[in-house]
Amino acid sequence: MERRDSPPKESQPQRWKYGELTQKDIVEAGLRLTRRSGFANLSMRKLAVELSLSSMNIYYYVKDKHHVLDLIGDAVLGEVTIPPEDLSWDHRLAALFEDGREVLLRYPGVAQHLLRRRTLGLPNETRLYEVSTEILTTAGFSQTMTDQIPRIFTYLLFGAVTSELATIEAMDDPATRRFSDDREVFSVGLRLIIKGMQQEELDCSDGSSQH
Repeated sequence: MERRDSPPKESQPQRWKYGELTQKDIVEAGLRLTRRSGFANLSMRKLAVELSLSSMNIYYYVKDKHHVLDLIGDAVLGEVTIPPEDLSWDHRLAALFEDGREVLLRYPGVAQHLLRRRTLGLPNETRLYEVSTEILTTAGFSQTMTDQIPRIFTYLLFGAVTSELATIEAMDDPATRRFSDDREVFSVGLRLIIKGMQQEELDCSDGSSQH
């Protein structure tokens, strides 16, 4: 089972000597801040404070705020586990997105950002797309289905995570409706989509064989 580096342990900011700071250090600081106070509250000033630097020093390593936010969002995706290849394709696909949900719930606001990120083709986003398409291609789905299905699963994933985090944020409001089975409901949704995919592929195959 492949998993990228586990979330780093929280640590006290260190003092940097000239040339020591790297882009990875900035991203890891952003991950710590996101876990503590959410992605929406992230700023270059807070990153600088976390790293004991001035804001201007950070711009030496990243293009702008949008760039660093995209890098942090992609680093979150890097924590998603790649399911073992010895599982059936449907269990692999479900496991990939189930773990994606668990990871994104640890980083409030990242799911929304990933929908509007500006930097395309970042490594972990590409990695997850390639894994999902490999699973579908190996399972024998058509090119059209292989192109569309990852998007459908992503819509479910980001929608579920956004809804769950909004409920948590509003937990003190007595009008907030609470559920204790969010994980189970998400898994049911994945299985229903998978069943629909299988039926759609069968219908397309039957239609083609009649011509």
